[in-house]
Amino acid sequence: MKKYKIAIIHNIISPYRTPLFEELANHPSIDLFVYYCAETHREREWHILKSDKYSYNILPSLTLKFSGIISHINPSIIPKLIREKYSAIIIGGYTDFTTQAAFIISKLMKTRIILWSGSTTGEPSLLRKLSSPLAKFIARHSDACIAYGTKAGEYLVSLGVPQEGIFYAYNTVDTEFFQRENSNYKPKKKELKDRLNIKNGKVVLYVGQLIEKKGVRYLIQAFAQLKQEIDDVSLVIAGDGRLRNELISLCGTLQLPDVHFIGFIQQQQLPLYYSIADVLVLPSTEEVWGLVLNEAMSCGLPVIATDKVGASIDLIRNGVNGYVVAEGAPDQLYQALKKVLPATESMGMESQKIIEDRFTIAHAVDGFVSAINYALNRKAKRSPNRE
Repeated sequence: MKKYKIAIIHNIISPYRTPLFEELANHPSIDLFVYYCAETHREREWHILKSDKYSYNILPSLTLKFSGIISHINPSIIPKLIREKYSAIIIGGYTDFTTQAAFIISKLMKTRIILWSGSTTGEPSLLRKLSSPLAKFIARHSDACIAYGTKAGEYLVSLGVPQEGIFYAYNTVDTEFFQRENSNYKPKKKELKDRLNIKNGKVVLYVGQLIEKKGVRYLIQAFAQLKQEIDDVSLVIAGDGRLRNELISLCGTLQLPDVHFIGFIQQQQLPLYYSIADVLVLPSTEEVWGLVLNEAMSCGLPVIATDKVGASIDLIRNGVNGYVVAEGAPDQLYQALKKVLPATESMGMESQKIIEDRFTIAHAVDGFVSAINYALNRKAKRSPNRE
């Protein structure tokens, strides 16, 4: 089997991406190198998970941040791409100077270029207005596109990318890790709940940042309605952010007991919290994907998310493994919780089936390999003198 020299340009080292890159590097047709624009971002609290199972380089960088938009400037990427002569370059998005430069260099060198995109129409209007013309140009002139999921694919089509040029590497996590760790913790569920001082039978879980777009206030309001009917239930909020004190104050105003703010939890420890939960809720008003849904479903939990969560259309089947509700609608969250809590075991089993059928790292690798093969063959047909 021929081996292709592939470069990926990614923003930062993320614990969610490391397993994917390790598996890609292990594929017999891929010689992988990853260029990171920065080691991490200031607001990210996770431990940096470095690996010796794939080759990578953290580029010297200047990082700019304006109105929530982060852009990296890494001029050293230019000579590296020129020198290494990759078969194909995969760029993660189009808002960074670095990915833009890589796109231009690829075109000048007639190297295959693949856009890996999670963007959807549900992102903020400022970002959309600023990036839309550039996104359209890069997407249309890429040799293939890799989409996070259905909503990302729909956005690529709206930019003018033909359906045949879009490949799906559904956004995911190391599902085997979460399944394995969850099975280890499950038998200790009562002991773990006692340790966390959770006295009630049912546990509703939120995992994520405590910032405006996550919609946590709506979950708290929904939980307040739920507590009026079902007393034997707790809400666990795992995460931190600038709204923490405001959300704690909201719980006080609503005279709401049994809400546990436990702070930021590293990814390696998250299975413990999934093991004590009965349902995960992601009430975001804006979310490109929502990897906590993959994590929770891998651990056998039903899930509830809003229609603004990119993953909701792919991961959630209404009434089967959870519910999709409107953004900013506490009453719909409350109604969904009422339906899920009596059926958490059966719905949780369906969640695991959905993950195993389509959303593992192996499935994502297949999507990448298909896109690479398409881009290489498509280019070869256009230029028969090239390899």
